[in-house]
Amino acid sequence: MTTQYEEAKRLLPIVAAAAKSRQRLTYQIAAQKLGRPKNNARTVAQVCDLLDAAAALAEVPLLALTTVLTADLRVNPDAWADVEPEIRNAIIMRSQNHTFTTADIKAIGDALERLKGISNRKAWPYLATLMPAGKRRLQLAGVGTAAYTDAIDDLGTDAPAYTAFTGKRYARDPRVRSAVKQRAGGRCEYCGKLGFQCADGSRYLECHHILALANQGADLMTNVIAICPHDHREVHYGKRRKQIETAMIVKVKAAEARRLTGRAGEDAGRS
Repeated sequence: MTTQYEEAKRLLPIVAAAAKSRQRLTYQIAAQKLGRPKNNARTVAQVCDLLDAAAALAEVPLLALTTVLTADLRVNPDAWADVEPEIRNAIIMRSQNHTFTTADIKAIGDALERLKGISNRKAWPYLATLMPAGKRRLQLAGVGTAAYTDAIDDLGTDAPAYTAFTGKRYARDPRVRSAVKQRAGGRCEYCGKLGFQCADGSRYLECHHILALANQGADLMTNVIAICPHDHREVHYGKRRKQIETAMIVKVKAAEARRLTGRAGEDAGRS
């Protein structure tokens, strides 16, 4: 039985040739080039995912992600569906805009050797043991600084658990982040400025726990604020950190009061 690794080795030069000539394959065409039936598209998608894991390990943009597409020539909608839209868009755009060199392809091939015997489903968790997942996806998006990684990873959950990597990373509930961003309405809840506009039309803001989870801060809307990247960096590293945190507590309390008052008004209107 052919393994994913063996299929990935066969597929790499095919995808590399297509990328070099600025052509796009579909999963069905890639299956045929591998000598498989066209209906093996799902299997080919998994092989492409393994190639992208190898690209991530090689620290180059994702070759297969934007070279091998769905039948309607779209990036696989399941790819990176669990990350913030702006990060997913940045990962895709970086791959689309990158000119893959011979050195890039060799680096992917070398990285694939390191993943020998590992399926695509296990490859990404393995990569997370080498680099925190948040930092990895920012690296793939082309914005992988340590400070920015902290901003993206500062999310939430109602009952903070933690997962182990080289220390503790608290699990955060995306519902908290989503609700706080909805409360903000696209404006920084600290300075009041509109977040920049993302490709999908939304406004970019980052969620920050005023009292950190590691310091016993609650992971509730009363302790989470949606802010612009500048204010987020300053509250983490700036000289005025304590003053900003104090002001944020007041602003979030007021924002929550407005939100709850508005909800009460809506409930009264329906009764």
